[in-house]
Parts: sequence; structure tokens; C-alpha cells
Amino acid sequence: MKSMRIALLLLGALSLGACSEDDGVSVAPKVPLAYTRFLHAVPDTSAMDWRFIDIIENSPTAFGLTYRGFTPYQATAAGQHQLRIFTTSTNIDITSVPLIDEAVTLQADAYYTIIHVGYARAGQSPADKLVVLTDNIPEVATGNVAVRAVNLATGLGNVDVFASASGGTTPLPASPLFANVAYLASTAYSNLTPGPLALRVTAAGQTTVMADSLAPPGLAADPAANLNAVGGSTRGGSAFSAFTFPRSVAGSAAPQGAVFQRPGITYIIDRNPK
Repeated sequence: MKSMRIALLLLGALSLGACSEDDGVSVAPKVPLAYTRFLHAVPDTSAMDWRFIDIIENSPTAFGLTYRGFTPYQATAAGQHQLRIFTTSTNIDITSVPLIDEAVTLQADAYYTIIHVGYARAGQSPADKLVVLTDNIPEVATGNVAVRAVNLATGLGNVDVFASASGGTTPLPASPLFANVAYLASTAYSNLTPGPLALRVTAAGQTTVMADSLAPPGLAADPAANLNAVGGSTRGGSAFSAFTFPRSVAGSAAPQGAVFQRPGITYIIDRNPK
């Protein structure tokens, strides 16, 4: 019994000693982060895998990303990093040869859209390359939505982008919302009143519509279900981008469904309402 009491006293003393050396709660260091999303804009090739090869933590990847496909913004370690893009395949002779192998520099707290654009097949012009857009997303008042246009329509030249409440056969507005947008150019954001929105794209200075698409309307918040608002043309405070693409190259490994047999517009939400 005496031995047991001594053992308990020693255990208590050790426990107190351990507590006295406790420095309190440990706080993880704040890591500088950028935010990146990937966008596949190569109209003559198949799905692709994207990865930064020099970092493990805060290192987004995308697998099987198809033409006109994109990822959401993801936290990415700030600094210079090597990005490689591979054709999606299980054949090592294919996956061992990257289509893109390029360094990108990312600033902390900045947002980027990283785009693979151009033609991947040999002998085609313009050849594929990486384009990194810095997304200067504005704060948007609740009485507005903000939209910008980005011309990724390889082979189609400069474009005009018209905005109206509906598309189809309704007359085009007298003037475009964005005029003479050059290939690979990104416009500034334009504020519009929330409501239904259709964008139609023509060759610069022309009225024949190449692409016609309704913007997503968005969704209201649902506090009872713990759901935040989703950005769109009817939700004030939203910001989004409209990317114009060419049709996929006939006979290539790019998707060949009906929607890909003509130029198209893909909308990506940049900022959801608060």
C-alpha cells in the first residue's frame, strides 16, 4: 500500500511538471496564399491533367479537364511555381511528355485564371500556350452585377459582345456592351442592373451572331438550410466573366457534340453576393 501511495505521488508530480511547461494553444502560421483556377481553351485536343510539380501543400490539381471546362478558385501557395499540363491518358509514352511546362509567379491575396489556349496539333497556328490573367474582381454594390468578357475564340479575330434581356432572334442592341475585343484580351468589368442577361457575340463590326448564351441567374441565400447566395445575373452584388470559345476542331479529340460545333460562351462566377 505504501509503495502504491509513493507511485501516485510521483505520477502527480510528473503531471504537474508537464503542465507547467505547457505554453498554451499552438497557432498555425499564416501562409501567403494566392487563388488560382484552370481553364481548358484548346479546341483541338482531348482532356488534360494539370498540376504544379514543385509544391505539395496548397497545390491545386485538375484531372480530365475537357475543352471549355474549368475549376473553381483554389488556394495556392504564393511564389513562383512550375505548372505542367499533360494529355489525360494511362499510356506512359503520352503522360511523360507535357504539353505545357512553364513557371508562373503568383502574388499573395491575388486571384488568377490560368488558361491553356491555342492549337495543340503540330503545324497549326497559333500554337497552344499558357495565358495567366490577373483577376481584379471588383466589390459590387447590391444594386448592380458586374460582368466582363474574355475573348478565347482562337481563329475568329476580334469580337463585339452585345447584352440584352433575351437572346435568340430578338434585335441586337444599337451598340455592343464590349466592342472590338481582341483575341486573348480581357475587358474591364461593366456594371449592369440585376436581371435576365443574354450575351451575343459577333465578329467586330458585324451583326451576324456567332454565339448566344443566357447568363446563369444565380440563387438567393437560404439561411434555414445554411446555404449562401450563388452569383448570377439576377443576384445583386455578383461578378462574373463571360469567356468566348471557338467551335471544336472537326475530327479532333476535342468534344464533338452539338454544342461544340459552334462558337460558345462559358460563364464563370468570380464573386458571389455577400
